Amino acid sequence: MSNPRLALLPALLALVLTHSALSAEEPTAATDAKSVAAASPVQTRGINPDNFDTKIRACDDFFAYSNGGWLKKNPIPADQTSWGTWGLLQEQNNQQLHTLVDEASQGDREPGSNRQLVGDFYAAALNVERAKQLGAEPIWPLLAEVMALKTSEDVLNYIIKEHREGRTVVFGVSVNPDFKDPKQTYMFVGQGGLGLPDRDYYLRTDADSLALLETYEAHISRVMQLAGEGKMLSQAAAEHVRDIETRLAKASLSRVERREPKNQYVPTTIEAANKITPKLDWAQYFKSLGLADVPSFSFTSQPFFAEFDRMLTDVSIESWRDYLRWQIVRSYSPYLSEGFVDADFMFYQGKLRGQQSQRERWKRMVELTSENLGQPLGQLYVAKYFPPEAKVKALEMIGDLKTALRARLEKLDWMGEETRKQALQKFASFTAKIGYPDQWHDYSSLQIKPDDLIGNLRRVAAFEQARELAKYGKPTDLVEWGMSPQTINAYYNPLQNEIVFPAAILQPPFFDADADPAVNYGAMGAVIGHELMHGYDDQGSKYDAQGRLRDWWSDADRKNFSARTAKLVEQYNGYQVEGLNVNGQLTLGENIADLGGITVALDALKTRLSRDPVDKIDGLSQEQRFFLSWSQVWRRSMRAEAAKLQVRTDPHSPARFRSNGPLSNVPGFATAFECKAGDPMLNDGAKRVVIW
Repeated sequence: MSNPRLALLPALLALVLTHSALSAEEPTAATDAKSVAAASPVQTRGINPDNFDTKIRACDDFFAYSNGGWLKKNPIPADQTSWGTWGLLQEQNNQQLHTLVDEASQGDREPGSNRQLVGDFYAAALNVERAKQLGAEPIWPLLAEVMALKTSEDVLNYIIKEHREGRTVVFGVSVNPDFKDPKQTYMFVGQGGLGLPDRDYYLRTDADSLALLETYEAHISRVMQLAGEGKMLSQAAAEHVRDIETRLAKASLSRVERREPKNQYVPTTIEAANKITPKLDWAQYFKSLGLADVPSFSFTSQPFFAEFDRMLTDVSIESWRDYLRWQIVRSYSPYLSEGFVDADFMFYQGKLRGQQSQRERWKRMVELTSENLGQPLGQLYVAKYFPPEAKVKALEMIGDLKTALRARLEKLDWMGEETRKQALQKFASFTAKIGYPDQWHDYSSLQIKPDDLIGNLRRVAAFEQARELAKYGKPTDLVEWGMSPQTINAYYNPLQNEIVFPAAILQPPFFDADADPAVNYGAMGAVIGHELMHGYDDQGSKYDAQGRLRDWWSDADRKNFSARTAKLVEQYNGYQVEGLNVNGQLTLGENIADLGGITVALDALKTRLSRDPVDKIDGLSQEQRFFLSWSQVWRRSMRAEAAKLQVRTDPHSPARFRSNGPLSNVPGFATAFECKAGDPMLNDGAKRVVIW
């Protein structure tokens, strides 16, 4: 989950990671965990030695050492593309949400209440018999609307109408804080329009990539036939879709380019924008969205829009109709009858991600309900599953992490005093949101029916778009959240200089009120540190204490910082998954945040232990348990296809390297596990990356 508003925001979604001395002798890297366990009672909460693989030295591959035993005993289920800590937590979360949606679908419910909205949406989503009975019927009127288009002007008007109703066709539109004045909102538009995960899927010329494009084309043809198209016409339609998407892809910015704020924020007057797109009059466009006075907007990816404008002229109306019909069929295939669902699964989950079998319908529909009714379901979730004490303890830990970060900023030897002064000002302006919003959106006017899934999806999209567009020209809503409380994730928002932790992440293994400090600081503490450090990563550092996009660094300090982060790029470029090298530039922001998060979390743990010492547990010191806790958060195996997809498209490094990469640069890790020069898990001398 695709939310076009969040997709256009700069570095907003920071996917986080997504425990008294029983013995006088600390275990070394070669210590056998089972022998340690035999000497003292096994503490399974937080860190379980049975999950280790002690045939592997901690200093050779800490990810395999700390997680190998568990991974060997827990193969990837057929209905998953990966499996590990996150998958288990998501399964638990789905069970909790399942209980809530089941309860909401029973008994009398007041129209417009959270229970009515959630219960009726889930009932419609779960009704497989009705989906089977209807087949493609729910989308026939939508396809007929497209078939009625006769001219390029019709095509453009149709796209604008879809935008007004909340559906992203060809490009996206959103209202976000102004990068130069974040207290005020501003209009943004950005590239889109592709059916494959990334523009490079259309541009690569190796045999596997060309074969995938052929498979994609065959998939389009198959699904168009399910929608009622003849075989020959569906094959022609697939070719038209591929041609249009390839042209859009060639004009699109790369993922690395899109990370750069100056490529995300391009203020442009209406007059200047109209010169780039002669057929698309932007004043009329915004007026059609209900916004009469938009003198300028952020016009990103301008070559993309110039190409789109040319395509309105030189692409045939027949091709445009095929492309627009495919947008409809592709969007709603997972929610129609069995043939559509199976075809969508076979390509997008099977071919692209390696998933072997479809997940149970209730799980898919619980997640669909949560994606579409995040706040109504979130209110039910918080009331049942989020204890108030979790918020209190999270705030305490945030305080510890902030203290550690401030101490680091105050003594950096490579940062000049003027830059340091502003870095500390930014530090002082950090705010945190924990658990759930202080103010909930009002959904009581939203119409949700228990027997109309496609209609519900469209009405939710239109409802959210109306709320989105209504924000334009108003002060930024400082209490708004970008995630629902039941989302297992966290993020940093540079425009408000805030870190946000939904309720669902404040549970084991990230946070456990009954665990020893090392377990919590190594997991949730490092997550908090990770989000704080996004304020100072290669892109977040370009926003000041007020969230303004502004160069507040001295030239010398920025040069020093870039030289240090370049070493991190080089380090991660050297990692390989399924024959593909990790893109150290694409993943740089997350890798900086991981290294910084671990560093300040370890400092915070040491401060905590100086006040409150803790003996060894299961023969493991608090420092060892801290690093083991970090690594077990990343306990994950992936199918080859899913791993390749991640390397090509995800700004987060694969799990093994999120575990090992930062730790190899942390002296405290080498000390805790007695790593020596030459060990793979020890970057020493010039190889070591030191930023904070």
